[in-house]
Amino acid sequence: MGQQAKRTKLLISIVSYNSLTYLKECLDSIKKYPPSLSFKVVVVDNASGDGTQDILRKDYRWVSLIANQKNYGFAAANNRALSSLDSEYVMLMNSDCQVFEDSLDRIIGFMEENKETGVVGPRILNSDGTLQLSCRRFPSMFYAGAHSLLTVVYPENPISRRYKMAGADRSRPFEVDWVSGSAMAVRRKALEEVGLLDERFFMYVEDLDLCYRMWKKNWKVYYFPHGEVLHHVGASSRGKSLKSSLMMQKSVLLFYLKNYRKNWRIIFIPVIVAVLALRIFFSWAKLKLARP
Repeated sequence: MGQQAKRTKLLISIVSYNSLTYLKECLDSIKKYPPSLSFKVVVVDNASGDGTQDILRKDYRWVSLIANQKNYGFAAANNRALSSLDSEYVMLMNSDCQVFEDSLDRIIGFMEENKETGVVGPRILNSDGTLQLSCRRFPSMFYAGAHSLLTVVYPENPISRRYKMAGADRSRPFEVDWVSGSAMAVRRKALEEVGLLDERFFMYVEDLDLCYRMWKKNWKVYYFPHGEVLHHVGASSRGKSLKSSLMMQKSVLLFYLKNYRKNWRIIFIPVIVAVLALRIFFSWAKLKLARP
């Protein structure tokens, strides 16, 4: 990576795929509430068919566009942005997110004051303004299986609530196992130590995997409630619920195979496979029942 005369403080990496309306709102929010530090926005478009690339070239010339010729997935697309520009910090953000006034400054300010922090997840709000449970515990095989099955039929079950840290005090910053990659700030120094996003995760779980590697290298992961981001959940995958479920379960299985293959827990992999298959079946059945 080439040296620059003055290192950019913050790189904002946004991956888009057929989400032009949301992407425009995302970029407009950054333009309205830009951070006070030096920053650059890079949009990596995964071959959208909705005119995204033409609109960016015409109306958003202040944004750097990386135009992929096919859909490489979330992790690989982000890695292209991360490799395109050196920066002290990186903000990974979904195209269906929006920032608020001072949110980016506050997030990076917290990381400046806490040098041991590798990843920070902001307070994330749903489209209706309600809180999104965006920080989680690392899932044991038992909790992963139980959460996968129970959340389909009983979303507020105690196991899922514990996994999602539903009862945590979110009025102050605190250490967590992992945070959602829909909006995640990462220290470049930590990223250089643990490596980029694992491109084997086409979509989903790459955030869990990154935070897991951060902790293994003694970098802390924090939930930070004093910087807020709005997230329209699943905007780019609407209408593809079954396909999204398949990708999610595949990524979950990959995470366990990657991290437990040299651990005695590997013996439970067949059980996890069966549970994930059931989860896919439940998702399919739910879609069928929902159709008129």
